Amino acid sequence: MSFLTLAACVPNGIDGFFVMLEGSVANEAGAPVANAQITLTTGDGTGLGEATSDDLGRWSFPAYGLATEGNRVEAEVTASGMANGYAGWDVNLLSPDVVRLGAGPNETWEATPRVLAPARLAAEGSGSAIGTLTDPLGYPAAGIPFVVQRGWDAGVGTANETSGVTGGSGEFAFQVDSAGLYTFYAAPTGGWAGTRFPVLATAEGTSTRGTIAALQAPGETLVTLTWTSAVDLDLHVSGPETEAEAETSRFHIWTDNTVHPERLVDEEEYLAELVQAASTGPGPECIAVNRAPGAGELWISVADRANMSELESTALAESGALVQWWNGEDVPRYAWASPLEVATSWRAVEIDTRGGTVYAVEHYAVGLDPADDGHF
Repeated sequence: MSFLTLAACVPNGIDGFFVMLEGSVANEAGAPVANAQITLTTGDGTGLGEATSDDLGRWSFPAYGLATEGNRVEAEVTASGMANGYAGWDVNLLSPDVVRLGAGPNETWEATPRVLAPARLAAEGSGSAIGTLTDPLGYPAAGIPFVVQRGWDAGVGTANETSGVTGGSGEFAFQVDSAGLYTFYAAPTGGWAGTRFPVLATAEGTSTRGTIAALQAPGETLVTLTWTSAVDLDLHVSGPETEAEAETSRFHIWTDNTVHPERLVDEEEYLAELVQAASTGPGPECIAVNRAPGAGELWISVADRANMSELESTALAESGALVQWWNGEDVPRYAWASPLEVATSWRAVEIDTRGGTVYAVEHYAVGLDPADDGHF
């Protein structure tokens, strides 16, 4: 349990759950941005309040009365010399941890912390980006119409800043009037389930890579990992066995355990399998869950295989690791590794198989054993 003293008193008559939003702000190079102003609203535009990032680029904000799932929090982020940034997060309560809040010598409250993906800012001015779109095996996805929307995880109804179509090698490029973080979105079309992923547009131009997948059958989940550095990253997917509870029996797929169950002759019977392996960026690495697992959570994680014994490695933070997954939802999802976290493993996502709720966990750790499915 961690402790925090509030600068302002908690209001009386709190209803529902209480959440401590914990976020960060980074620049285009991945360095922290201090003294950034974060103006927070709910998904329907209701003002929540403001926060300021510290010297490490971190900020926190107590939010009141949020329900257990389905909350949307949005932010406009401003900092001197930087183009305004925008971000949106789906805030769900999952962590059993609590933050204890002190508003006075004899007053305390408890809150569930929700760690949010970083907001990213770029220097003022116009921006551009190039990239490549592939399928989960790395083959180019040509002729895919796409739009670009402003902000991290742009919400439904966000205006399109520009649009285009991927070329014969899956390549795409765009220019925008204001540099910053954008969401690349391709709607489902021609058997594709569509895709979404973040792209940082800067004055110098940036290069990125994303994946797009075919429509998944009910109960199936497909996960991909791409990254931009030479480090050896591993994608992990763990979940409850078919017709089992998560607490009693779990499968764990990664590069050292490529199929489950291990000894089945008919590959179509595999519950889950490593479809594509990669030892260096850009990947992709891909894991498929071929039929509905048991009751519990699917865990999607990434491990820095080359530096697992290191306690201060920044290789994962600098890798640009991007996780994308498709599980029958209308809007494809993604997670992007934080450039501010010194870690060798990252639990990015948990998906509740009992109701389909997706939790962006943003949990980073060092020194874990990749073979231990109790962590991955």
